[in-house]
Amino acid sequence: MDRTALRTFAALAPFLLLTACAGSQPTTKVTADHITGNWTGPHGEKFTFAADRTFTASGLDSKNLADEMCTGKPSNGGWAFYVAESKNTDISDKTAKSGSWIGLSFHGAAENCRIDLAVVDGGKALCATDDPAVPCGLDVKFTKES
Repeated sequence: MDRTALRTFAALAPFLLLTACAGSQPTTKVTADHITGNWTGPHGEKFTFAADRTFTASGLDSKNLADEMCTGKPSNGGWAFYVAESKNTDISDKTAKSGSWIGLSFHGAAENCRIDLAVVDGGKALCATDDPAVPCGLDVKFTKES
């Protein structure tokens, strides 16, 4: 490799690494009280989380969620934080008071919807994901309504 190519590579390397890591986002642990309320997504997706660990949802058939077998019609279910059961196993636990990942269990026509939510941006947003290794894997970020 000649000097010019080496300098070019050295200058570009930090940007390439930053781009490669852009899909990964740190999660934030929050309390259940922080989750309760109305959350909206960028394309009309909506969740309302209640303190009794139930939720209602609508608009979950948007482009980025279409492959997850979610429905656009109003649906409901239960939610819980994931907790570590063992070194390599997490389970959703309705009694957990806080967490950074939310397991969703849909009822009725939406029971095949397979998404979870990761708490990101310091607790300011919830990201839809179908992969525990990628918090914002489905590229749909919900923000809480004031």
